[in-house]
Amino acid sequence: MAFLPVSWRFVYISKWSKSINLIHSGCSRWINTGRKLVFDNNQVELDLKYYTDFKKIIKLKKLELKDGHTCFRVPCKLCVHNSLGDKWAFVNKTTGNFVCPNCDVKVPLLQAKNSYEREKPFIDCNVAINNLYKTTCNVITQVPTSVCDGLQIKGLKTVDFEILEAGYDPIIQALQFPLKNVSRRVVGEKIFYLENGIEETHQNQNISGILIYEQGSNQRAVVVTNLLDFLVLIAHRIDTHSIVCLPYGLKTLPQECLPALEKFKELILWFKCDSLDWDAAKTFSKKLDEKRCFLIRPTDTEPNPFEAQRKRLSIRHILQKATPVKHKSITTFNSLRSDILSELQNIEKVNGVKWTRFPSLNKILKGHRKGELTIITGPTGSGKTTFMSEYSLDLALQGVATLWGSFEIRNARLASTLLRQFVGYSLEKKLHEFDHWATEFEKYPMYFMTFHGQQPLKMVLEAIEHAHYVHDISHVIIDNLQFMMGISSTYRNDKFWEQDNIIASFRSLATKHNLHVTLVMHPRKEREEDDLTTSSIFGSAKASQEADNILIIQDKRLTSVKGKKYLQIVKNRYSGDLGIMPLEFNKDALSYAFSGQKKRKEKGQARDTNEDAEENS
Repeated sequence: MAFLPVSWRFVYISKWSKSINLIHSGCSRWINTGRKLVFDNNQVELDLKYYTDFKKIIKLKKLELKDGHTCFRVPCKLCVHNSLGDKWAFVNKTTGNFVCPNCDVKVPLLQAKNSYEREKPFIDCNVAINNLYKTTCNVITQVPTSVCDGLQIKGLKTVDFEILEAGYDPIIQALQFPLKNVSRRVVGEKIFYLENGIEETHQNQNISGILIYEQGSNQRAVVVTNLLDFLVLIAHRIDTHSIVCLPYGLKTLPQECLPALEKFKELILWFKCDSLDWDAAKTFSKKLDEKRCFLIRPTDTEPNPFEAQRKRLSIRHILQKATPVKHKSITTFNSLRSDILSELQNIEKVNGVKWTRFPSLNKILKGHRKGELTIITGPTGSGKTTFMSEYSLDLALQGVATLWGSFEIRNARLASTLLRQFVGYSLEKKLHEFDHWATEFEKYPMYFMTFHGQQPLKMVLEAIEHAHYVHDISHVIIDNLQFMMGISSTYRNDKFWEQDNIIASFRSLATKHNLHVTLVMHPRKEREEDDLTTSSIFGSAKASQEADNILIIQDKRLTSVKGKKYLQIVKNRYSGDLGIMPLEFNKDALSYAFSGQKKRKEKGQARDTNEDAEENS
């Protein structure tokens, strides 16, 4: 895409660019890095625990409560200067998350409950309103006509940018769009770099802003994931729908954004023409309330808006083809036709996310796909956790949001291993580099459950479901399954039945929420000289039956002089391909991926040295 050079004659300072900085965390290309690295299940449980009590207090105080699609709205009683009760707060009906967009604060539900119960506000609304988000841009000018024309979007006018209160930074040559919450407060910004088309999102710690273009009081909206699609729909003057651009694209839809979408009775999710966007659309529709969501199928005849404009397709005609999210238990072949066509047209993306560190896995497993259950096993001390940490790191670096449930190893040690694999060497003797690499690592969507030791299955499942809803987790790792056994009173006398119940629960979780669940399991005690097989997995045959993929680490170093360690794929339901992947360990990087590359590099350097010596002689 080519963008025209820009010149300007006057400077236009937007009314929000001079605002005072309240809280501004560092941002990456796609997401706010102020997020917590550790997923704290304790606060989640408290919010859910006090949810019913909070609603009872609202009714007892005879306060107005308006029930919505994803939240219910109540007068904000946290603000000192809100005696009229005309400021609204929102409570998420799934998580109990309490947000006051007027003050732009997020507090635990217990704290909000106590404030309502005792009628003691603790936030000065006037002070909060004065503390607005401060832009990261250098100079903000009015968007010139040349920039508008350079976007190559027919019908787009500079007045559209004025309506959005968008500006232009001539120093970095980027467009800037303010992100607002439901109270119309600016809480962040979206930056679009004209040179390469890259988008960045910057927000405060409450991540509650969203970009909406609306004229009138439309109760229907079209939801897109990027700014070019957003601007194309604006240029087509669709009077019947508002236009919404998600702040973080496909990566995540923060629950704090949901109140801004409550006013819409119908949402059309129009994402790109591939299976990854299709999966995200179905996931987001569950968070937004499936009853009001419509989807545009990702096919070549119904591409995303920018591509549709390039192919001169009718935007309005494609919108009319939006279909409602069907009943989750009933479907027909006619409903599946578009899905089948989409898979055939995007077969590589249907295969899943490719590993960059383990190309051999791509050849056998084809990729990492949502909705599957993977079991990995191997002898004690064979490196299951170390391999899985690098396996998950590889995917997280490509944007696969991952939740670790490490019951055997403490989170600090696991995170240290991940950081070392990320950097490629130990930081023990280079502590001055720690802050830099830790900051870089925090940019990627990796979360950790705070459980340690034996945990009830119910608590673990609730934590996963909450993380999926709040952080859009798509990959869950349980290390290891045996730590959830032995506490259930129902199956206290039968460990096999208990394990079957746990595996069935995770299988159901993967299917219901379209998650990829990886279970680390110990094998039965076998003779050291024998290879492990699917029947070596501890418990009954249900584990091997339910799993889509089974990976076994075979370690022959102690039973043979030339013994090797390798990963064996013994089950692959997707393609049926089986095989092995050699595992050579690089101790400095705690890596199974770079040891072979390092040896090849050393051999190449040695060969070059020998050739130079021969030439000199």
